[in-house]
Amino acid sequence: MRFTRLFVLDLRQVILGFTLLLVLITLANQFVISYRVYTQQAMTQSLEANRAYAGKMADITSQFIQSLQMQLAFSAQSLSRDMDNAARRKQEVQRLLAQTESFNSVVLIDHNGEVISAAPEQLGAVGLTLQSSEARQSLRAQRPLMPQPFVSPLGNLVVSPSHPIFSEAEPKRYLGYIAGTIYLHGNNILSRLLGTHFHGAEARILVLSENGAVVYDNQRRHIGVTLGDTHPLWPAFMQAQAGESGAMISNKDDAQLIGYAPVNDMRWVVLVVSAQQQVVTSVGNTIGNLMEKAAPVTLITLLAIWLLAGTISAPLQLLARRVRDKDKTFSDIPAWYNEAKTLKRAIEAFSNEQLQRISALNLASNTDPLTGIGNRRYMQACLDSMKEQGQSFAVLALDIDHFKNINDHFGHDIGDEVIKTLAQLLKQGCREYDSVCRSGGEEFMLLLPGLHVEKAQELAERLRQHIAEHGFAPVAQVTVSVGVSLWQPGNEIGAALKAADNALYKAKHNGRNRTEVQWL
Repeated sequence: MRFTRLFVLDLRQVILGFTLLLVLITLANQFVISYRVYTQQAMTQSLEANRAYAGKMADITSQFIQSLQMQLAFSAQSLSRDMDNAARRKQEVQRLLAQTESFNSVVLIDHNGEVISAAPEQLGAVGLTLQSSEARQSLRAQRPLMPQPFVSPLGNLVVSPSHPIFSEAEPKRYLGYIAGTIYLHGNNILSRLLGTHFHGAEARILVLSENGAVVYDNQRRHIGVTLGDTHPLWPAFMQAQAGESGAMISNKDDAQLIGYAPVNDMRWVVLVVSAQQQVVTSVGNTIGNLMEKAAPVTLITLLAIWLLAGTISAPLQLLARRVRDKDKTFSDIPAWYNEAKTLKRAIEAFSNEQLQRISALNLASNTDPLTGIGNRRYMQACLDSMKEQGQSFAVLALDIDHFKNINDHFGHDIGDEVIKTLAQLLKQGCREYDSVCRSGGEEFMLLLPGLHVEKAQELAERLRQHIAEHGFAPVAQVTVSVGVSLWQPGNEIGAALKAADNALYKAKHNGRNRTEVQWL
């Protein structure tokens, strides 16, 4: 049975169809790749920004608390001589309240928990006795204290730093304490201080006390609320409680980008939180704007293709017409191979341009921006490749000795120059096909395919000695500690990396500026 074709495409339609298809696929591929890369970069940048801002807020909070304790300590010292003088007590609490506007109110509590003086006077707090366990935290402590938030006798949710008062004549006799109160739900110094530092309207900034109670919330929605262990912010809170500063993505359905930092000398925590969806939406809007701005150029390109298709197909149509008409005069018809080759070169050039853009994006995502060598992502790619090929390799874990002292004495700019110079020395001291990576901070990782432990140790020693002898002006001398291990097929790569780290720690422990080896 024969089927009749409903239509036949001519050359112009074929050229238009295939060219348009290639253009659309290339554009779609470009936008999809750009979206993925920009999203990853935006999330990384947001996490780092939140971490850095949390550290900044933690420093500000720590300085603020230290300032409050210094003010209270001065008043406590002054009252240790005049605790029995009512006029002197009144004068001192009024002076402290008016001095810096740090507190919403100031109270003086005797050793029995009775309020014996307060400012402002209209509080009506004089004569009240502290009853709740939370309100009597400072009485029990008898030391400078930043207690957990509690409800005051007047019904306000407060945080109340305090300082004990001991008799000047009898230093061991406890007289009571002086405390400044900050009303968490009102206009307070903490919200004014932290609120002056702008991080972004969508970012949420929280200061949490030791038990997880919200002391400050820039959105003022959860002040006084205590986080539980099921709260999405709880893991970050616990990390900061352990004294760590960093960033993480919460693993709940509504993923959040969390930067966290502890407040020095306290168990308070600062969290800076932004929604992951906001970052994704922002990247989507950016890509949408790019598409919108590219639309005129795209339309002009499509019009040019339509005209070009007509120009290319016209001579072939003339040739077909003459063949159909049995006209054997072809000498006046130009040759078409050069034009076909030109079209091919144009398409290849267009595709190569896209590949170069993709290659540039991949290179940027695999390169450490400070040193120009591979980053952790590049290192993981190298590990995966050698594992897939079954290629054994030696691992050198290298760390700059006393790098913090370099930063502290010469500044971070000099520290960065030391890291960049060291990276170049490592590149120059390795083979062309060895992988030199910056694994973080002042730490480097070298992957040496096909090298046994003995040769790797020799290379490590050469590098270590060369670095120790190299000039790092203005730093007098820079030394490194090196740990060496070996990965062979059948072993876990993570175990080899861990062994190199352990050897590095051993080198540090044994005096630094040395090389240690650990076998699997």
